[in-house]
Amino acid sequence: MDGFEVSPVEGLRSPVVVMAFTGWSDTGTVTIDAARHLIEASNAERFITVDPEEYFVFTETRPEVRLVEGGLREITWPTNEAWAASLSDASHDLVAITGTEPNLRWEPFASRFASAIAALQPSLVCTLVARPAATPHTRPIPVSGSAADAALARRFGFSPSRYQGPTGIIGVLHDAMRKHGLPLVSVAASVPHYLSVDENPPATLALLRALEPMVGYVPGLDELQRECSAFLQRVEEASSGDDQIVQYVRALEEQYQEGDPPVIEPDTELSADDVLRDVEDLLRGDGS
Repeated sequence: MDGFEVSPVEGLRSPVVVMAFTGWSDTGTVTIDAARHLIEASNAERFITVDPEEYFVFTETRPEVRLVEGGLREITWPTNEAWAASLSDASHDLVAITGTEPNLRWEPFASRFASAIAALQPSLVCTLVARPAATPHTRPIPVSGSAADAALARRFGFSPSRYQGPTGIIGVLHDAMRKHGLPLVSVAASVPHYLSVDENPPATLALLRALEPMVGYVPGLDELQRECSAFLQRVEEASSGDDQIVQYVRALEEQYQEGDPPVIEPDTELSADDVLRDVEDLLRGDGS
C-alpha cells in the first residue's frame, strides 16, 4: 500500500494544476491560502487523499489538537490532498494539490502524485512558492515566475530556471512530473522577512493575481482585499511606534524603488536577532 486513495475524475478540460505545500516552499501559509481560496471559490471536489501514516514522522511534524463544539478536543493530522473543479468561465478546468511537506519516502510520494496528475492530461502545472525577502510591507508584493522550458518561460514572460542546490518536495514533484513530459512553471511571492506572522493576505492576493493568465480565472477577491487592508493596518499600528523599524522600512522602500528586492533563499531561517542585525546594518549604511 502506498497510502494514496484516488477517486476517478472524468470530463476535465486540459486542467491547469496548482500545487502548494507548507514547509520549505512556503512562508507561513501564504501559498496554501492561495490554493485553498481557489478550491473554495470553485467548489472543487477532493479526489486524492494520502494516509499520513505512510509519509510522516509525527515527532517531527506533529498533529495538532483543537477545541471543537462542546469543548471536545479533536486531532488534526497533516494532510496531502488533490481537488478538481470545472470552470465554466475559463478555457481550462482546475486541479489543486495542497499539503504538508512529508518527512519520509519522497520519491514514491512524488511518483504516485505525478502518475495520478499525468493521467488527467494537464495543460500546465504551476507550483506556488513564498519566500522571505528584503521587501517592505508598504509596497506591492513582488512576484516572479520561472520555468525550465524556454518556450514556457517566453510564453508567460518568466525567467529561465537557474537554481541549483537543496530542494524541497516541490522540487521532487517537479522532477517526477517532468518525467511524464508535463509542462511546469513556478510562481514565487517575495514576503517581507521581518513580519513574523503565518498569514500574509497581500502575498496570497499577489499569487492569485499572478495565476490569472495561467488559469484564466480568478475568483472573487473582495473579501481577501478587505483582509489585506485590515492586515496592513495592524502592521502599521504595531510598527509606527518603533523608530528603528520605521527607519528600516524606509530604507527597504528606497531599495524597492531602485529595482527588484533581493530574495532570501527558502532554506534561510530568520530569527529576531537576524532582523535586528539587518536593521542595524541599514541604519549604519552597511546594507546594500
